Amino acid sequence: MPVKTKLVSIIQRAETLKASDIHFILKENKILVQFRVGAFMIPHEAIPISLYEQLLAYIKFQASLTLTHPRQPQSGLLQLQTDSTIYYTRVSILPTSHYQSLVLRLINHQQQKTLDDIPYFIQNVDILKDMAKMQAGLILISGPTGCGKTTTTYAFIDYLKHHLGKSIVTIEDPVEYQQPDIVQMQVNESLGMTYDVGIKEILRHDPDVIIIGEIRDTQTAHQALRAAFTGHLVISTVHAKNVMGTITRLLDLGISLQELEQALVGVVNQRLIQKEDERKAIFELCFGEQLDHLFSQIQQGNLCSLPYKTLDEELFECQHHVS
Repeated sequence: MPVKTKLVSIIQRAETLKASDIHFILKENKILVQFRVGAFMIPHEAIPISLYEQLLAYIKFQASLTLTHPRQPQSGLLQLQTDSTIYYTRVSILPTSHYQSLVLRLINHQQQKTLDDIPYFIQNVDILKDMAKMQAGLILISGPTGCGKTTTTYAFIDYLKHHLGKSIVTIEDPVEYQQPDIVQMQVNESLGMTYDVGIKEILRHDPDVIIIGEIRDTQTAHQALRAAFTGHLVISTVHAKNVMGTITRLLDLGISLQELEQALVGVVNQRLIQKEDERKAIFELCFGEQLDHLFSQIQQGNLCSLPYKTLDEELFECQHHVS
């Protein structure tokens, strides 16, 4: 079986099971292919190491990754075209002591969501749209890996572009969803195009809205706040457990509480739950007066009660709603 045909068959099976990721794991003298479906890892098949090496080389070539440095971590975007379908996956390769570990994140371009589609509770739609209507400031979308942060980010983009008519520039790593009507830049650290450098260049491009794929270092955090302070709406993601964890993450990256209080206009912390035949998001949202009250409580050292509905409260309501 040709390498491309084998790879397509694995991806097709993963999509049938509604998997989010495909893992290739060394086990004894074979490579075990597993699918992540929600919180579970589902075994698919074991393939020979020789076939895995062919698949890996093919994926690297198609994703424009280097073939000559096997000890180098790499990531990129793979676009795989068949007669009837184009498959998109985000590629992550990590060198280990015995082999190169590969994970493919499936990207479904046919199922891009709007802000109306995402929330479990309809009342959260208006809050998200009100955040998008802010003229300037920083909106942070947070949660663990696989909680739908990227989907929510692109839903914001859809609303900002098609309902509010905003000029949008993004910097992403990688660009996951190609959008024909916005400017999208891709991080390329080997060429010096980091998040930090990219934001500086974007500020010269007259955007209304700047989308930053992720804030993960001090330089990017400071540039994001600079953009927010200069009259732009900035939307980005961070890995954090809840709203308070999101604020703590920015403080850990060297942003002062005073700077954050001036720049931050909304926090969207989320998880995914199953609703009938699709997954919906439940949220911990902090916006407007709630955010003002939270900063006041932080300064007073009084966090006994929070001024917004927590994820636990939203989950309780969700379970009660189902029952």
